[in-house]
Amino acid sequence: IITSIVFAFVFGQIANISTEGIPDFLFYMSGLLAWQFFQSNLIETSNTFLVNKDLFGKVYFPRLTVPISLTIINMFKFLIQMMIFLFFYFYFLSTGSVITPSKYLLFLPLIVLHMAIMSIGFGILISSLTTKYRDLSFLLTFAMQLWMYATPIVYPLSLVPENFKIFYLIN
Repeated sequence: IITSIVFAFVFGQIANISTEGIPDFLFYMSGLLAWQFFQSNLIETSNTFLVNKDLFGKVYFPRLTVPISLTIINMFKFLIQMMIFLFFYFYFLSTGSVITPSKYLLFLPLIVLHMAIMSIGFGILISSLTTKYRDLSFLLTFAMQLWMYATPIVYPLSLVPENFKIFYLIN
């Protein structure tokens, strides 16, 4: 919530970036909701081998259970954050804001599942690399902060030039 307030103030009030009629706070909260789910999954999964190296050396069990359990925990955090988002969504609807949900909202469970699977995959790949190159975990944290600004979270997709829109949609 605090991050959404800061983003709404900095990007909505100071930078005056248009959110195309959506209340600033709700716009930034929706973007941050999805981004923080993906980011926390990726970073926590990428640290799996380093954090649990003693456990992996002592006991045999399927190694994928740790990243999957981290993703399930993050899924519960996501659901709690989604309930908070829905509270603010209905609050803004009750105050007279015109917010029309997209038909793509029906695909939300599939999108969340896709983000979870993709973050597990990339996280395991990066985790295998961090066993040899330990500083890669610090680089990943920094890269994720930069990557957030390369995605349409702090600005709407309509501000992206047509030449680059395909890359943003893939992202």
